Amino acid sequence: MMKVFDYSFQYENTTTGRVNLWLAHPPETDRQTVLAEERAEAETYSDEIGNRFSYHELAPGEKVEASYTVGLETVAGKQASLTAEERERYTRSTAMIPVNEEIRRMAGDLTAEAENDREKGRLLFLHLVADYTYKFPVRARGVEHFLKEKKGDCGEYSFLYASLCRALGIPCRVMVGAFAMGKHHAHVWNELYVEGEGWIPVDTSMAYTVKKQLWRFFFTSIRTLKWRRYFGETENQRIVFSIDTEHEPVPSYPEEDLEGRPYETFPLADKDFTWGKSALHGRIPYFQPMYFHYEADRPYKWKRTEEALGSWRVKEGSTGRGFLATRTIAGYLALFLAFIYFLTSWEIASILFPFPAFLYCLSFCVRKERTVFFSLASSFFGAVSILVMLGFLAEYV
Repeated sequence: MMKVFDYSFQYENTTTGRVNLWLAHPPETDRQTVLAEERAEAETYSDEIGNRFSYHELAPGEKVEASYTVGLETVAGKQASLTAEERERYTRSTAMIPVNEEIRRMAGDLTAEAENDREKGRLLFLHLVADYTYKFPVRARGVEHFLKEKKGDCGEYSFLYASLCRALGIPCRVMVGAFAMGKHHAHVWNELYVEGEGWIPVDTSMAYTVKKQLWRFFFTSIRTLKWRRYFGETENQRIVFSIDTEHEPVPSYPEEDLEGRPYETFPLADKDFTWGKSALHGRIPYFQPMYFHYEADRPYKWKRTEEALGSWRVKEGSTGRGFLATRTIAGYLALFLAFIYFLTSWEIASILFPFPAFLYCLSFCVRKERTVFFSLASSFFGAVSILVMLGFLAEYV
């Protein structure tokens, strides 16, 4: 069964000079299919692992826009064995996903009792969930920093997990994308290759969040799973912008000597990195979903996320949006009635409140989102609604 999502992207050059922009277009994977797309004519290229990128040159005030319809299969098709080139790529050491002696020793110690690659991947998954803490925003990016601080976001979890798997010779890749929760909501996770099964999803940061910080997702439209299920499964409400890290830009990224210039730097893979001015050894670190180079001579102070990463929105297809619209209306109506009753003690508000509250909670049950809690809540408000109606009938009929 296929679920359909609408994804739109927009970026405007708000600097005083030209911007060179590389935009990732959703790739085709064993789970994801691009059903339709609309975008400006531009130089487009692809790489050997299925990524697609376009290159744009924007004068101050110019925009680039794109929109896509993306389909996600509930169950991925079985993939054939990896080629030697694919296996080499997904076990290699890179700046963002280093494989060194420390990582090899750590991965070996953690999986000493495992009998196969799947079990090794599961033990690494359990270790990251147990020993690291989700935190956003981060002060630095890179496996070395995450190992030291043991606090990081979804990207840090994913980079370290890929490093540990690769250190054992297990192919692992980083998936960069976003949840279908409206505007932004970027996310990064992994896919692990298991012979005979193909690529299986692994989401260490979501497992940690669901286990210890569920409040982050409790009232959202994401159907969270039991935390252990994030090894081998996802909620199927996310799309992929690009596969893996450190992409070679075409044309090549402009080289600038920033030594002594007043540009703000950010630690990235043990390098002082200036967003929009630096490349990582000539490569784009990752697409979420774009990267760029701005030519203005003076440092630009990013006031909003959209100025550095573009603005994007991922929404469910028409059926899903209908349920979410009903939830939104019911939720705001229940909140409004509760607020009115709190301020005025108006009895009618208290009588009407259970009806939209019931619909709000029921929508979570229908969509299988936190079903235990919202089943109890919808049962409670449903019972109250019935009692209110019976009382009304007894009094006025």
